[in-house]
Amino acid sequence: MLNREKLLDAGEHAFRESSFSESGINDILASSGVPKGSFYHHFPSKEAFGIAVANRYNEAQIASAKKCLEDPSHPHIDRLRLFFEQAREDMRNRKFQQGCLMCNLSTELADERPAFQAVLDTHWRDMTAVVAECLSKVELSELGLEHLTSAQAADWLMNAWSGALTRMKASGNDEPLALFMRTVFKMKEQQQ
Repeated sequence: MLNREKLLDAGEHAFRESSFSESGINDILASSGVPKGSFYHHFPSKEAFGIAVANRYNEAQIASAKKCLEDPSHPHIDRLRLFFEQAREDMRNRKFQQGCLMCNLSTELADERPAFQAVLDTHWRDMTAVVAECLSKVELSELGLEHLTSAQAADWLMNAWSGALTRMKASGNDEPLALFMRTVFKMKEQQQ
């Protein structure tokens, strides 16, 4: 694995385990096994590094979302449910700790660092656009969101999901995510 990728892996892990602010460059270097000179060869500052970690995370999240939300083997409403179920499973695998890196960085940095704010806002818009594309082929009344456009419904769903993720970190369990799923997919959950 290239040094840049090792650093990004270590950074994502560190930011999820604690926070951007609490993650020191020396700790990231130690966990990645990469020499200090390599860090500054790839990243001019810790902020640039943090943005690179956020960008790589977003690219992976968008690719995963598209794979699920564009899967022609399922009806669009099922694709949407599976998208959130896969994210829920990821949180379960993390023992309902750490949360979503994008949520964490937004909460920690978006109102303090303009560069992060711009990047994170773009990431949220990118993800919402992928969800909105799927929702454009869903009967929004199935979700109780018929009074919204597909874009607004996608934005609301991502906002509600992010809130559930934040609450999950505080409770340390699945209950906020389960409530999101029951609320949004009430008709589907009753059929299961």
